[in-house]
Amino acid sequence: GVLPVTSAISFLLMMELGKEQMMATNPAQGTLMINFFRGIAIVMIPITYSFSTAIFCYWTTNNTFSLLQSAAFHNKSMKKTLGIWDPPKPVPGAPPPKGMKEMFDDMMSKKKKTADNEKEKIKMHNAAIEVGRKRRRGRRNGNGKK
Repeated sequence: GVLPVTSAISFLLMMELGKEQMMATNPAQGTLMINFFRGIAIVMIPITYSFSTAIFCYWTTNNTFSLLQSAAFHNKSMKKTLGIWDPPKPVPGAPPPKGMKEMFDDMMSKKKKTADNEKEKIKMHNAAIEVGRKRRRGRRNGNGKK
């Protein structure tokens, strides 16, 4: 029972340490994602309870190394030494970032436009083929051949 809880806690700590970056680009979407991952951390305990110990050793070790790496990269002197810059600030007057629903709607709209464009290309191709057939028939009929 200890390893699933340890793995979930290390995962949760990773998400909490990295939430600053998720919140920087789109706070509304970042909050939604953080809460989703918090729920996943809790739900994964009973779901993974019967998993092999080797999996938990791997997950916990991986999460711990990632946690240490993230903590080191949050350190200002480490960032300066490695040449890592701070994320850029939002541009004043820029439109607010889109939420997940708006991004999904845009993606579906683009997909529909692409599908409509493909249908139009197929219609044009078929029309060109039909024109070519009519021309060939007209030449054959004009020359007395059938």
